[in-house]
Amino acid sequence: MKVSGIRIDHISRSLCALALALAVTSLGVGAAQAAKVKQIQTEAKFLKYDADAKTITVKVLKTGKKPKDKSLKLLRGKKATFRVKPEGSVMTKTVVKSEGRPIDITEVPEKKTITIFWVPDEKVADSRFAKSISLTLTDEEAEARDKARLEAAKAAGKVEDD
Repeated sequence: MKVSGIRIDHISRSLCALALALAVTSLGVGAAQAAKVKQIQTEAKFLKYDADAKTITVKVLKTGKKPKDKSLKLLRGKKATFRVKPEGSVMTKTVVKSEGRPIDITEVPEKKTITIFWVPDEKVADSRFAKSISLTLTDEEAEARDKARLEAAKAAGKVEDD
């Protein structure tokens, strides 16, 4: 049967294909949202890295948002442990950066202030996984860095002395 020059079986096949595409798309979005867990940002003092256990221990300075799992709640001034993955692809490992540049986790100095972006650990129950760690510069370190950059720029002739 034709309606305005278009066969009805073509319309019904097109509608079925569109419905299937929408169903697949909505399932994909739902699965992506279910898998996506919001990271929690925590500021802490770095205490130690245990290479055998692949964990870091920190003293919490600022807890960040509360996790849904109450057993993962952090307490200000208390020690906390985070599982890390120092090797692997950027998508799966713990990325450690200082001033935006990647560094090895063994290079983080003891008692250094760090910012940890973490999620509940999918592999170990009642545990936290550090997705990324950023070192925080003290005012003195930032001033020393800026001074060194200025001196290097002067030496290269990019900046004139006052």
